[in-house]
Amino acid sequence: MKNLVQTLLLSSVAALFASCNSSTSGPESFREPISYTPDGKCTIGWSDTKTQEQLDSLRTFCDTIFVRSVVDVYKDTVYDDTVITDNKKYTSFIYFDRYTEKNDTLTQLTAEKSGDSGPCGSVPVYCNLDSSDMQKTFSCKQASVCYMYDLDASSAKTVVVRLPDMHYDSTVIVVSKSVCSVPGFRCVRDTIFHDAFHTTYRTIARDTTFLNYGPTAWTDYVPAINAPAFDTAAFRNALDTLDTQKEIFGMDTLFTGYSVSVEGLPDWASTRKKDVCKTVKDSASICVVTITDVLRPYGIAYTYPTPYYRNSFYLTNYLESPLEKDTLITWKLKYSYYNGHSFKGNSGSLEITTLFKGI
Repeated sequence: MKNLVQTLLLSSVAALFASCNSSTSGPESFREPISYTPDGKCTIGWSDTKTQEQLDSLRTFCDTIFVRSVVDVYKDTVYDDTVITDNKKYTSFIYFDRYTEKNDTLTQLTAEKSGDSGPCGSVPVYCNLDSSDMQKTFSCKQASVCYMYDLDASSAKTVVVRLPDMHYDSTVIVVSKSVCSVPGFRCVRDTIFHDAFHTTYRTIARDTTFLNYGPTAWTDYVPAINAPAFDTAAFRNALDTLDTQKEIFGMDTLFTGYSVSVEGLPDWASTRKKDVCKTVKDSASICVVTITDVLRPYGIAYTYPTPYYRNSFYLTNYLESPLEKDTLITWKLKYSYYNGHSFKGNSGSLEITTLFKGI
């Protein structure tokens, strides 16, 4: 019975000793626990620099060299001070998206001047405010280009940094985790607990101007499709009488942002363009290129309200010779804006009667 009691007592002491050794507040071996002296001569720190001679000297009297790292664990973070690292101004407004036909909101950094660019995905917006009319209005525009990287004023530089696991030169070794698998080394970690980590809270101050929504809105105007109603009177007047002795029927060129098509006209009265060549004295030929479409910027225009780009419109005379007599033709002109995205008067048609004058 006495032997049994002694055996149980020794087992309890051993269990208590094992419990103490496994505490997270003490050293933790990356592999199996072995005898460890954190302040002993056989311990080196993680990232220590040692010469090969120093390591060889340690190995002569140390069966195991312990590579020690310390992990600090904080129960809480205490901000002793607040620092504003940057003051940034933002502009925010609601606009009508002509593609989704719904209202959307843009919030972006405020550009100091028109054309200011920025990183792709964060291009600032520049707005003009207009209070001259009955209703306050505004127009905003983002630069059509952006940049991917911060570039030095003189040249763009790319720096490649390599971080080796263990770096060797002629004399110095930087100790790192690669030695954990080297015979004769053991990596151990001490976890040290602290009540709080004291630091400074750094933040960015955001000053946002709300143009057309919220309690501080400057106006309730919502930029949308910037397209006037189709000018039916101008087209009727210009297409009322056309002279078949003229290359483009002698009409003044019309400009519109609408897509225009025709139905019911003969093939010789076409919307196709052609170059006109005339023979002058000495048999020299001068070619006059007819007015072409107004060029549009490449890509999406980030402009609010959307820009209104106009194209030229006219009918070209493909007759080999003028008509012998005046001819009256009734036909249909169709117009639409941005593939039918809805707004009042965005599409329609006109029935036009044109007098084509002959010889």
